[in-house]
This record gives sequence, structure tokens and C-alpha cells, in this order.
Amino acid sequence: MNRRYRISPEGRPQEPTDAEIARYRDPKRLVYNYHRATRLFHRRPLYKDPKAFLALLLIVLLAWFISEVVDKEHQAKAPPATDQVTE
Repeated sequence: MNRRYRISPEGRPQEPTDAEIARYRDPKRLVYNYHRATRLFHRRPLYKDPKAFLALLLIVLLAWFISEVVDKEHQAKAPPATDQVTE
């Protein structure tokens, strides 16, 4: 957090006006900021979040399917093994 301090020979700056105080008196905004700040530390794990779990499952299944297809194509292109003995 970056704080700025103003040190002057005149002393402390003037007190905020009533309009400035009223501008910062927004309880809904305060609650929203509090929930947003605390939610960052207490996120739900991926395996408990249904959308994230389905997305991860889809990615894993897609990767497995692609690896199976590539493996079958690789086996189809390989020359057949011969059991001939040369002397």
C-alpha cells in the first residue's frame, strides 16, 4: 500500500468538508469492497466448482481422445512386423 504524507511548516492540512465526508459514506460500496477483498483469499477449489470441473473434464477427455487417434494413426502407418529369420 502506497501512502503519501505531506509535511509542511504550516502544520496539518485542513479538515475535510461535509461534502467530502458524505462522498465516502457509502455503506453498499464498503460492503462490496469488503466482500471482493475477502473473496480473493477464500476461492472455491476447482474440483468443487461445477463449471470449472466440467471444463477440466472436457479438456482431459479431449486430450485423451486426441492421443488415442494419433496413436492409432501411428500404428496404421508403421510397417507390419515380419518374423523372417535371415541366415
